[in-house]
Amino acid sequence: MVKRRDKVEETRRRIAKATYELHSTIGPALTTISLVSERSGLPRQTVYRNFATNLDLYRGCIAFGLELHPLPDPTRWQSIADPGERLEVGLTELYQWFEATEPVMTNSVRDFGAVKESAEALQPVGEVFQGIYETLRQGWEGTEVGPLLSLALDFATWKKLHREQGMASTAIVELWGDLIRCRQA
Repeated sequence: MVKRRDKVEETRRRIAKATYELHSTIGPALTTISLVSERSGLPRQTVYRNFATNLDLYRGCIAFGLELHPLPDPTRWQSIADPGERLEVGLTELYQWFEATEPVMTNSVRDFGAVKESAEALQPVGEVFQGIYETLRQGWEGTEVGPLLSLALDFATWKKLHREQGMASTAIVELWGDLIRCRQA
């Protein structure tokens, strides 16, 4: 029984890894079961047997990606009393995650509207981002802070500043800290 369970888990992991690699290189919209089968070295029937729907496959892919690159845990930042310091620590960890997941994030953001399963599959990730937002928002007054913080947490904004404008992630963290502090004055 244990050997069979381990074999099933290894097969599912192989499929999820192949899907993650395809999402990282060509994107979710171009990823097909045939390509997953080819990349994993497993028959299409095996892919379907382990992931009956595209939603199941995307959830497996996301779980594999999060195992490989865990999202930052905002509960660890709650003990940081100073909101500026909490913002710096939180954004630094988030931007490290953005850097580690940039290929798959770029393709996933690009293909989001084209893949109907995306929204449902990414719901748990969205919940973590909501927790990050709420944790980093604590201690800041003023209605202008929310939109600035939303931009600071946005992958596309980070990528534009980092890749297109050539800013280091540390400089981006500093920029957001300065902008948010200015709204407090």
